[in-house]
Amino acid sequence: MPEDLAIFIDWENIYISTVTEYGAKPNVSAILEKSREYGRIVSATAYADWTDGDFRQAPPTLYSNGISPRYISARYFPGGRSQKRRTNSIDVMLAVECADFLHYHPQVDTYVLVTGDGDFIPLVSLLRSRGKNVVVIGVSEATSYHLIESADHFISYASLLEEERAARARDRQPKKKTSDPYRELVSAVEALKKGGKTRVLGQVKQQMIVQLGSFDERNEGFKKFKDFVVEAERRGLVNTVDQDLELQVYLPDEEVPEGPESDLATEEPKEPTAEVQANGSADGQPQRAEVEETEEPAEPRAEQGAEPGFDLLEDLTPYELRTICKSVAGLEEPASFVEIFGSIRDLDERGELELSQDEIREVIGAMLEAGYLTPTRTRPYEKAKADITFYTLARDRQEVKAALAVS
Repeated sequence: MPEDLAIFIDWENIYISTVTEYGAKPNVSAILEKSREYGRIVSATAYADWTDGDFRQAPPTLYSNGISPRYISARYFPGGRSQKRRTNSIDVMLAVECADFLHYHPQVDTYVLVTGDGDFIPLVSLLRSRGKNVVVIGVSEATSYHLIESADHFISYASLLEEERAARARDRQPKKKTSDPYRELVSAVEALKKGGKTRVLGQVKQQMIVQLGSFDERNEGFKKFKDFVVEAERRGLVNTVDQDLELQVYLPDEEVPEGPESDLATEEPKEPTAEVQANGSADGQPQRAEVEETEEPAEPRAEQGAEPGFDLLEDLTPYELRTICKSVAGLEEPASFVEIFGSIRDLDERGELELSQDEIREVIGAMLEAGYLTPTRTRPYEKAKADITFYTLARDRQEVKAALAVS
């Protein structure tokens, strides 16, 4: 008897992704058909503000396919350079109702999340910790590779629409059907190199899925994708390097870059020149070690300042500024950029703020520009081979004092 499964669709995310990448609306029939391969669908829910122009026509189609449209109202409020900021609680509501479903329907073994948003990683972890099988369906080009790695299975949306055509193509080209996975791995690394993209494990696997339509390392006898890559390295096909706090994959004849993209030097430090001493790295750019879960947050530099036009007092409400200052004050100082970024993002995930990732970067840049944060370069531990930029909250600044004094 097939296992029971539940589907939770972040409609706004998948809609925007498919329209942006393929110029077409999501094919709900294809999503349901693929989901049935993993079990019997007992519940399917899609979340969006159905009064929004692009989504108004979707509910009848969803109903006819057995999917319940869940209405989440978008809110508009003053703030930001556009004078109106739009936000909703889709991510929060989907996660809450999914957790509630988990509690009341223990017989459901598989959960299908249709989204590419890396903010759902904690939800995936919760489901898997309860022994559930988690399948993520998303547009490869717009899906967080960390989300891909956290799930049990990832299905590229493009593969749903191309399966029949791909099957016919495989019949005409038998060699494609038995493609050497190790050659495909090398091709994936070459494609990412050519596109100037990150070569972390999740991104490499994502590229292989794009190339092959689907890929599962377990079919090659490995429990994890990392084990598959390590075997490829043993065969001399690729090199793996610990860089930016993650394992990255390079070609054997490729020189591993050093400098601002590496948090700690992997080789013995060379004799510093005057220019290196003044700037912190050989190319005159400060080094960084921060990596954000769903996307790599670019660390702002104090000399560059924030985005033009962004002002802490004008673009943030007093409550928002006060909440952010208190969050940063709660960190162990000096704090790294990723710790500050993560603390503010946690406020957003808890519903205490309504800020996008780009707005969080702007806020941190503005805090640097306005002197709310003081940068300092130091080594994270005694034997570290490179300095890293850390930040301290300027508690003696009047505005910061006032924010921290409010209970």
